[in-house]
Amino acid sequence: MTVSELVLDGTLLDDWQACRRRSLLNADWRYTRWRPKSLLDACLRRGISQLCSGTPPDLPRILADARSQFMQTAANPGLDTTHPPYQVAKDHCAMISTILTGIARLTLLVAKDVPPIRLSSRLSWRPLSPADESGTLHRWITVDRWDQAHLMREMHGWRIFGDIAITGQPLTLHVIVIGQERKGRRASPWARAWKHPTMPKLKLRFKRNDGSSFNGWLPVYLADDPYGDVDAWVDQMYREEAAQELILHVPINAPSERVCAETRAQIMLEGSRMMDAWNDRGAVGWSSWPMSRGSCDGMVPCVFQWLCHAETVQDPEKVGLYQRRVPVGARDARNAEQANTSVDHERVMV
Repeated sequence: MTVSELVLDGTLLDDWQACRRRSLLNADWRYTRWRPKSLLDACLRRGISQLCSGTPPDLPRILADARSQFMQTAANPGLDTTHPPYQVAKDHCAMISTILTGIARLTLLVAKDVPPIRLSSRLSWRPLSPADESGTLHRWITVDRWDQAHLMREMHGWRIFGDIAITGQPLTLHVIVIGQERKGRRASPWARAWKHPTMPKLKLRFKRNDGSSFNGWLPVYLADDPYGDVDAWVDQMYREEAAQELILHVPINAPSERVCAETRAQIMLEGSRMMDAWNDRGAVGWSSWPMSRGSCDGMVPCVFQWLCHAETVQDPEKVGLYQRRVPVGARDARNAEQANTSVDHERVMV
């Protein structure tokens, strides 16, 4: 399909600059299975969007819908994990419940999607971050841990800086720390508590006042308790101030108009190059572009490695790991993406 108009966003531009091949493949193909954290993020963003819609939230329904969506997607097309998928799905559904319940107790501003912003006759930018009534953008992310390096990666990426530069508005980054994954389970109060080994009637604990570890205590996972009380779990997290330490709010100011103008010019240049490459992909296929080997095995390995590292050029449709997308790139790219699946990658779930 010839693209006469391209709606850019931070994810599309990050992909393009990281690897031309990946950008071209992503234009036509999706990896069928989901990484558990990516699916968690998608379900959380949808739930948070409902909490910030401005109407009184029906939290039980929001939780039920988010858990149902995770389980359905985990069943088909499935999870990309080496651990027992049902256990992984149960743990992530428990985290969806505790995280959204914890967020619902905050004072949340009404935030709505920002319509695409025209850059030229051929290019538009669709912010991935919704905006509140003052114009301030809001982005929610989950991280294993939070430090200065993570902050710099987020601030420098197109998902945040692109939205700020195009809108000229500040952004509040909302960070949810979910802990590291150990043997397929999250070492996080959102999923795991501690139980005294000899006094079972003591309350579950998440954090000690002196900051020491629960050495000798027994780990208890919410997902393993069919009668687990999510409200009581989150109540205890707040009483111990464990939840407060895991939800952070980082204000990011907009740069000067000169920086914003230069950034918009860079975005338009890269957008034109991307559109030309997408329109030429019938004649110059993805395999004709040099590999960006430095992007193959980053923090999240590229899902198209089975194609790029094969001995001969592979047809994605015959590999069995990819599904053809509804054509994207036109003005209605958002609707086309949503038609593919009810939960999609970040281009839709914002």
